[in-house]
Amino acid sequence: MAISGPAQRQEGTGLGLGTLLRISYQVMMAESVEPALAAAGYDDIRSAHLPVIQALSSNPAGLRSTELATLARITKQSMGYLVDHLDAHGYVERAPDPADQRAKVVCLMPRGWELSRSIRSAVLDVEADWSERIGPARMKQLRATLRDLVAGYER
Repeated sequence: MAISGPAQRQEGTGLGLGTLLRISYQVMMAESVEPALAAAGYDDIRSAHLPVIQALSSNPAGLRSTELATLARITKQSMGYLVDHLDAHGYVERAPDPADQRAKVVCLMPRGWELSRSIRSAVLDVEADWSERIGPARMKQLRATLRDLVAGYER
C-alpha cells in the first residue's frame, strides 16, 4: 500500500498517532493478512471479520451478537451483517443460549477455527517482518507499550 498525501511529509510534521496506527493496521491487512488468507482459501474474509473470529476464538462457548458488537466497538446492526456473512460461509453458527433459550449465541464452526489459526499465522508473519524492519528490541517495546495502553481500556 503506497502512502501518499500527508503521509509523505517528513516525520513529525503532521502525522498524528492515530494516523500512524491506522496506516500500520491498513498496510498489515491489505498487504499481508488478507492476501495470506486468500491464498489459504479464505478469499471471502475481510479485515472487518477478524474481530469477530478473534473474540469467538477466545470464547469457545460462544457469545451473543450484542457482546460481539461491544467487543468490536461497532453497532449491533453492523455485527449482525458480519455474523450473517460468516454464518452463510460456514465459519460460525447461531445456537440457543444455554442461559436464555430466547437468545442465540454465535459459535465458531470447524472452518472458523481453521480460519482463526490461519489469521494467527498471518499476523505472526507480519510481526516477524516488522521485527526485522525495526529490530527485536524495538518490536518488544512496541508490543509492551500497546499492551499497556490496551490494558487501561479493558478495566
